[in-house]
Order: sequence, then structure tokens, then C-alpha cells
Amino acid sequence: MKRRMVCGVGFDSKGKYKSSDGSKPTKIYSVWRGMIERCYNPKQLARRPTYIGCTVDERWHDYQVFAEWYDNYKYKGKGYEMDKDILVKGNKLYSPETVCLVPRDVNALFPNAKKARGKYPQGVNYYEPLNSYCSRVRINNKLKHLGYYGTPNEAYEVYKKEKERHVKEMADLWFGNIDTRVYEALMDWKLES
Repeated sequence: MKRRMVCGVGFDSKGKYKSSDGSKPTKIYSVWRGMIERCYNPKQLARRPTYIGCTVDERWHDYQVFAEWYDNYKYKGKGYEMDKDILVKGNKLYSPETVCLVPRDVNALFPNAKKARGKYPQGVNYYEPLNSYCSRVRINNKLKHLGYYGTPNEAYEVYKKEKERHVKEMADLWFGNIDTRVYEALMDWKLES
């Protein structure tokens, strides 16, 4: 019997976990397929180039293996999102050792906005009327103004301190409702320039 492939790598060896519930894909199958497509679908990679170079552990090419991991994950039923680079900063591999499920609020702490940032450091923009540099950080989906500074580096240092404080605050807020490894990674997290 020929297996149906997803992006040339993903397959379902058939077993305990169903890929659909009637005509609708199951939640686990949708998460698995999304992961495979982020890494291997040329159209997805063109839309989201930050995923270029990302791969999926060969074990997880089989939907059944991924579904078992997902089904046994302690925080699976809470509507959490899958993340590959909180546990290992800059990680490009989706695997049982590097992936975790986290609340949307935690996942949103780390947007990749390098393209939109321009020539100034993260959290900094030039404010012409005052001939200074404005520092702002996003907290709970709202921009918090941190002040005006004489140089981009001064503004960035204020941003960095507040961002790191906020990440630790979120770790404490979600303590007991996130994987211990996630909590520890958030408490140790440092913003890199």
C-alpha cells in the first residue's frame, strides 16, 4: 500500500491516532501538518522566510509518532501553541527534545520582527521632533513607552532590561501551567543584540 506523503516527507503509518474526524482534520493532525508545511512547503517558506533551514526530526515525519508525543504532553488540552525555540534559543529543529506547548501569551513574547525593525536595535526608533531615540516594549499586546534617550544604545539598554523583566514576570504568571523546562528557560532568558 502506497503511503500518502505530506510535502514529500510526512506520512501516516496508520495506527491509534486518526487524521480526521469525518471530513474535518483532527487537532493533532492539523498541528502536525502545519509543522511539516512550515519546514518543507516552498509556498509557506516564501511567505515566512524565518522558517528557511528549519527541519522536523525524522521520527516526527510519521504522524503516529508525533501524535503519541502530543497526546502524552501534559499541557496538550489547554489550546497551547507549539514552540521550537524557547527551550533552545535559535533552534531550527522540531523534535521531542526541543519542542514544547505554551500559552499564546508566552509564545507572543518572542516575535521575529527583524525585517520591520530597520536600522535601530529592537525596541528603538528615532523620534525626529526631539532629535532623540524612543524606547518602547510590547506588554500584554500594548506598547509601553519607556522614554527618550540620546543614543540608540541607551534606548536599547532600557528596552532590554524591561523586556527581560517582563519575560520573567510572564514565567511567574504561568508557573504551574507550563512545562518546568519552559519556566526555567524563561527565567534564564536574556535578550541578545
